[in-house]
Amino acid sequence: MTTQTTTWPEAVIARYLTVGGATVDLTHDTLYLSDTEPNVSVARCGGCAAFRNVEWGARTDRYSNGSNWADSDARTWAQEHAEKCRALPKPTT
Repeated sequence: MTTQTTTWPEAVIARYLTVGGATVDLTHDTLYLSDTEPNVSVARCGGCAAFRNVEWGARTDRYSNGSNWADSDARTWAQEHAEKCRALPKPTT
């Protein structure tokens, strides 16, 4: 089992470790520059260029602004990607 020794970046709400040792981070962001509030869940691999954007609002109900459904879809993609990605983490210096 790998022990985490560094803190997550502030905006990261979930993190998955890839086979190659990089991470896939899940964050909330805006889809367009003109948007003023988060409206998309983003899963982005820190080892390769792979990412997935899942827009909020496509599946809303009275208990969610759409992020719950989008986060779930993004988490599924992130887990599947992390299980296969062999890219090494990008160097920090």
